[in-house]
Amino acid sequence: MKKTFVKTLLTALLSTAVLTAGITAQADDKKAPEKKQADQKKKSGFFPFRGLIKSVDVAKKTITLPGAKGKPDRVFAVTATTKLRGLDKKSVKLEDIKAGQYVGGRAKKVEKGNPEATTVNLRPAPKKKPKKTDK
Repeated sequence: MKKTFVKTLLTALLSTAVLTAGITAQADDKKAPEKKQADQKKKSGFFPFRGLIKSVDVAKKTITLPGAKGKPDRVFAVTATTKLRGLDKKSVKLEDIKAGQYVGGRAKKVEKGNPEATTVNLRPAPKKKPKKTDK
């Protein structure tokens, strides 16, 4: 009777070990694709931008925004596929966009030259927050 009990216990333990090993192997397979998707998101090449327009060059089809302190100005190329939207969310032309307007959008990095603007949205100037004064 002891031998039967030991055999049953041993069989149960071994089958549990085999099933557990199979489950952990499946879990490892599922984690690998998530890392690949995260890498693909990083490599998309798109990035947001916003700021006051410093200049618009209609001939070169570019929009220039000032760079951060100590950094060069940011120049974005405007192509035929770029979506230009005004304050009312309606389509506008590059000629309608003027220096001093507040703009935001999305750009795409290119291998050579300036980043290509995919969307350019005119926005109302952001409200300046009052500075906190210590009393």
